[in-house]
Amino acid sequence: MYFSLRCFLVAIVLLLNISAFAQRAVPAHGGVWVHDEANVLSRGTVAQLEQILKAERDSTSNQMAILIVPSLEGEDIDGFSIRVGEAWKAGDVKKDNGVIFIVSIQDRKMRIEVGQGLEGVLTDALSSRINRNEVAPQFRQGNYDAGVLAGTIAIIQAIKGTYVNESPPQRGKRGSRSPWGTVLLIIIIIIAMSRRKGGGGGMGGYWAAGAAGALLGGAGRSDSWGSGSDFGGGGGFGGGGSSDSW
Repeated sequence: MYFSLRCFLVAIVLLLNISAFAQRAVPAHGGVWVHDEANVLSRGTVAQLEQILKAERDSTSNQMAILIVPSLEGEDIDGFSIRVGEAWKAGDVKKDNGVIFIVSIQDRKMRIEVGQGLEGVLTDALSSRINRNEVAPQFRQGNYDAGVLAGTIAIIQAIKGTYVNESPPQRGKRGSRSPWGTVLLIIIIIIAMSRRKGGGGGMGGYWAAGAAGALLGGAGRSDSWGSGSDFGGGGGFGGGGSSDSW
């Protein structure tokens, strides 16, 4: 029984570690607020976006960043956006007033990741409306310049309370959450049951700790992507926003 349980837990830990290493790397921020890793924006549009975002920072202290990647490489966009938020730390540490607009070209997915301090004005429903009504129509035509510009302006207007779109809000398709939390719960239940039946809790606790460490390791590795000290102000993200496709 214990041999089979140990083999099962070792397999889970190995799978989790492989998954963690397979995650797409978050690019170093380098003080750049518009990262076009997919090279779909014109130089003029990038310069225009940088100016718009700088004006917003200077006038409101809100910090918005844009990241466009060729592909998520199999990762969930919700999880990836949280990792970007942890690494870049957009927003003030006391206000949590950061926003990150992420686009994956090959996956045809986009997400507005909202800092905790702005969730009251830039709601999930409003974020989805912006994605679907402002950005998606342009993206479907292959016009990424117009789509990113429209989305950026709409986000800023929404935060100020001036965004108006008469189209009915559509339900956002949020990326599915990671299943590893459920896996960890199952492991804990199995270990608890085995300890009740036959003792030997020492090894069970050891493997549980190993599995938990593998599960939580991804969330604690933001330092490997950079601390964000010369970019954001330490803003926090709690999963607010919306993920949509086009």
